[in-house]
Amino acid sequence: MAKKLTQKDLEVYRALLLRVRAMVSGDMSLLEEEALGVQGERDVTDLRPGDTADGYYQEFNLELLERDQSTLREIDEALGRIEEGSYGQCEGCAEPINRERLRAVPHARNCIECQRRAERNGW
Repeated sequence: MAKKLTQKDLEVYRALLLRVRAMVSGDMSLLEEEALGVQGERDVTDLRPGDTADGYYQEFNLELLERDQSTLREIDEALGRIEEGSYGQCEGCAEPINRERLRAVPHARNCIECQRRAERNGW
């Protein structure tokens, strides 16, 4: 059984979440620039007739951007849980989430067992 997090633990996880947030935000800026161009519109002057790979990469970058936006929301919600005092508590079973899991996925909402159950059930 995992132990409840201390105030020192929470500070460590807050710092980790902020570092991950900065990395994801930087990735998002790069992906957005690659997918949409510097001005927010794709520069079609770079395209050559029959250049279908560019469309694939643009779509791929947009999908990565969407994933990163979702991760950023999860990180912000985890930071909110730290502030409200519920960080590290599984939303499925209300037990403390294992510290190793929080180090691997600091924005985790569920313990491993509840996460597996949720994924099996398609939640």
